[in-house]
Amino acid sequence: MLAFLLTHLWQSTLVLVAAWVLARACQRNAAAVRYWIWFVASAKFLVPLALLQQLGDRLGRSLPEPLPVDVALVESASAVFVPSMPRDLAASDALLSQVLLVATVIWALGAALLFLRWFLQWSSIRARLTFAPEASLDLPVPVRITSSDLPTGVFGILRPVVILPSEVMHSLTPAQLRAVLAHEICHVRRHDNLTAAIHHCVQILFWFYPPVWWIGANLLREREVACDEEVVDEGHEQEVYAESILNACRLGVMARLSTVAASTGGDLNERLSSIMSEQRAKPITNERFTVLFAAATLVGFAPLAAGVADGAFREASDTGPVTFEAITLTPSPSGWWPSAQFDPTKRRLLLKNYSLLQLIVSAYPCSIVHDQTAGLDRIRYDIEVQWRGYASTSERHLYRALLKQILQNNSNLEIHVRDLH
Repeated sequence: MLAFLLTHLWQSTLVLVAAWVLARACQRNAAAVRYWIWFVASAKFLVPLALLQQLGDRLGRSLPEPLPVDVALVESASAVFVPSMPRDLAASDALLSQVLLVATVIWALGAALLFLRWFLQWSSIRARLTFAPEASLDLPVPVRITSSDLPTGVFGILRPVVILPSEVMHSLTPAQLRAVLAHEICHVRRHDNLTAAIHHCVQILFWFYPPVWWIGANLLREREVACDEEVVDEGHEQEVYAESILNACRLGVMARLSTVAASTGGDLNERLSSIMSEQRAKPITNERFTVLFAAATLVGFAPLAAGVADGAFREASDTGPVTFEAITLTPSPSGWWPSAQFDPTKRRLLLKNYSLLQLIVSAYPCSIVHDQTAGLDRIRYDIEVQWRGYASTSERHLYRALLKQILQNNSNLEIHVRDLH
């Protein structure tokens, strides 16, 4: 599991570096373009490439029907394999397990505290908005008048509500108020609260990883600049709009809530400079759009396509019996993520950190394994196999032959395969 997490982090970090390069290249384009670049980098943390590859592998194998597997234990499942684990290896494995347990507890506490903070904040605002009076304004979403300790912003995802502090409503001029409300409606159109909630999930799950907080800062900055650009493009005067933001800040209404997309959020100096600048964002060129589209396609579909190709190769037709020259079983040194190296040209198979249950699933994907004692996944081994046969022997066929050989010579198990359809 630890190896899987580390692999996922470096892959996501690589996507993050690519996003930073693309965002820098689109510096003169609309902020909305950069925002979606950063959001893709954020969403990548929720989608491991290994998951996409496994999905592609299943599609490539494309079994017409699952084969239920019924494993009947003849004796205790603790005697799955004959070799026993050395004492020094068992001690180091126990120490690593304790360290991983402590790290998991610390991660769970941090994630729980962040979630609790967000939930309490969300519940408090929701309770206050329930009893807040609604303003009669011609806008596509309701506007609630609140006290001045809440910022002007948008709350909610499915049924968004604009928050308008009473002090802001009575202190701004009509033109300034229209500009501020136009900014909030822009948040509603862009569904910024939804994307912010998704990234907040990333921050809760990966709170220990500083780059996810850096992504959040970039998302906040680009989100507010994107809305500023839309407000100015709609025809609101730049000076009036800038003054409305400054006046809201002078009234002490600042955005400090992660559950609210607010007009006073982000870097105010940078935003005001952008609003008052005469240079407008350039439309994205066809060349840059092609690069962005190719990058998004590479991140999303390349692992899927690789998995499909790999799965199709592994499911190739069988060409004859398999004769094993050597099968070596050794206890796995620790709880690393299982891996398999299948080399048909050298007729060699190397399985790392595999249990008997994983070997069964590899031999019969989409199978239903009945293991009442949960002993099939308790002991893990490194398995090295050398066989004689055709170079075109499929990996699935080899797994099934290997499983039968191990069960016959090295375990007290029987396996029964039956088609329930």
